[in-house]
Amino acid sequence: MELHRLLCRYYILFFWIILDCSLSIGLSRKKASFKKAAGRTVRRQAITEFVPVGRRNITVHKGETVVLKCTIKNLGPREVVWRKVSEDFPLSIGTHMYAPVDEMSVDFKRAGKYRTRWDLIIKRTKPSHSGKYECQIVSKELKTYHINLVVLSTEKPIVTGEERSSFEEPPNRAIEITGAVFINIYQKLNLTCNATGMTRAPAAVDWFHDGHIINSSDKKYANRLMILNKVPEVPGRSLISTLIIERCTDADKGSYVCRSSDLDTTSKTVHILSAVEKNVAKRNDDKKDLEKDPVLQQTRARGNSGTRQLHSTSVFLVTLLISVISAIT
Repeated sequence: MELHRLLCRYYILFFWIILDCSLSIGLSRKKASFKKAAGRTVRRQAITEFVPVGRRNITVHKGETVVLKCTIKNLGPREVVWRKVSEDFPLSIGTHMYAPVDEMSVDFKRAGKYRTRWDLIIKRTKPSHSGKYECQIVSKELKTYHINLVVLSTEKPIVTGEERSSFEEPPNRAIEITGAVFINIYQKLNLTCNATGMTRAPAAVDWFHDGHIINSSDKKYANRLMILNKVPEVPGRSLISTLIIERCTDADKGSYVCRSSDLDTTSKTVHILSAVEKNVAKRNDDKKDLEKDPVLQQTRARGNSGTRQLHSTSVFLVTLLISVISAIT
């Protein structure tokens, strides 16, 4: 009789070990499926789409310059094509014109971390330029953005100083710096200064770092510095200066000032992140993105529900085993 009770206890103990291992495997699979769902959700967030900017119905006089704006979010490796709906062939593919047309060009620029602009510029417009224009994203699913252009047959009248309304304000000067101000150590700093004059573009732009003028002759910028200046065709009153510093170190942090020849100034403070700060910031950003995602919240809810069911089953089986042992003994 005692041997029979001892064997029953060993059988119950063996059954309990198997049950405990099964519950552990079930919980680990729930966690793994949650991590896989998290990875899939992050990848689904990058949706390519047009960002509406500017007017979609434009009317100009003959001889004027017009800009048809096309801004795209999360373009990735896809191509952008401009075409006139009434014509069979495209006007441009990327930034290259399909046919050599002097009065047309594509102005490409980045408008943020995930946005790019592909503006079609038409100079010396003629009535034949009137029609519907289409900005296309070439992918498996073709996406289009339409702009209607009407070019009048008359030229824009010239308004003299006496005829100009006394309420009309002259154009103002402006200056602005854009670009990322949090830079990882050893990465590239890229700041753009847009300086606009009243009637013409400023003659020059100077860059300063912590009060010292930035010059390529300075040894600390050896083989790292590049300053690019450009005067866009539209509107013709701006000078765009781009400051590029390669392989930034902690010595490159601080205040950057852009000063035009019209003596207008603006500034930005740049921070250089160490490797530790970079990892902490990335973890915090990833955590915030996951917390906001509804698919992950549903997956987490299902995982918690499954965990509670396993826990209830475990408690029931333990109670049953205790009852069996008590009955035997």
